[in-house]
Amino acid sequence: MVSVVVPIYRVEKYLRKCVDSLLQQTYRDIEIILVDDGSPDACPEICDELKETDDRIVVIHKKNGGLSDARNAGIQIAKGTYITFIDSDDYVGIHYIETLVKAIEDGKAFVSICDYSNVYDDMGTEREESICNIFSNKECIEKIYHPICHGMEFVAWGKLYKTSLFKNNEILYPVGKIHEDTFTTYKLLYYAERIVYVDYVGYFYRQRENSIMSSTFNMKNLSIVEATREACDFFSNNGEKYLFDCAVNSHFKTYISTFSEVLKNKNSIDKYKQVKNDLLFQYHEDIKHYLDSSEIGAGHKLFYRLFEKVPALVVEINRIFLNR
Repeated sequence: MVSVVVPIYRVEKYLRKCVDSLLQQTYRDIEIILVDDGSPDACPEICDELKETDDRIVVIHKKNGGLSDARNAGIQIAKGTYITFIDSDDYVGIHYIETLVKAIEDGKAFVSICDYSNVYDDMGTEREESICNIFSNKECIEKIYHPICHGMEFVAWGKLYKTSLFKNNEILYPVGKIHEDTFTTYKLLYYAERIVYVDYVGYFYRQRENSIMSSTFNMKNLSIVEATREACDFFSNNGEKYLFDCAVNSHFKTYISTFSEVLKNKNSIDKYKQVKNDLLFQYHEDIKHYLDSSEIGAGHKLFYRLFEKVPALVVEINRIFLNR
């Protein structure tokens, strides 16, 4: 069985499309766990209505606790050998679960990953499987830090996991944080002995203006820096020198991109002035803690030290040459 966890909050416009795409799966042995995270719109009623149409649907109604809390609630009751996460404003192709199950079983893997497509409507088109690549845990994490395959990212969705990865390693999503998958996915991949990537577009990531990830910068966005810092510590503590270097490079890039987003904010100038100062103070501390102990290239080190001295200049260089 595959457990499909769908966290739900303020998505009444998109929820039926999401669930319909799951009910139409060619792989039938699934449980669809709809987690109503205290949604104030019609979603709770839609969930109960959908439950009456198919006995594979399980509904949880809970007090609002955020995306991580909703995913964790689904993980706790999941009965499947495998588990996957679908955001409730997204949807999947009809072969999505079948393709990922075949990939994970044929590859004797612990995680299977597929490609995705950004969509603005309900007209996403599956692209059939063409190539499968099998990676060790370390190889997969390296490929995400140095992207070569579209879809290999530290996001929760677009992946099928052995449920035991969560339960045996006591991994849950961090409640109260956004970028929750950046805190979590690298750990799941690290504890997976084999990972398979299948070149198949089966997940459709809906782009909408009022989603969590597309909304205006707010203080919670700063959690991404905390997440990348934790990754540095995780790989250091596990003696993974090369992955530590990859994580350090990603960490300082994240600082620069986050600082750039703060600079773009036009509201609450005094508050964000303090945010900028706090970010730069943390950056200075992390430079001392991580940069000298890493073996990233001299050019990267010089660039990150330049940001410490003249952050606005580095942000402008990024904007001109990297379009960031």
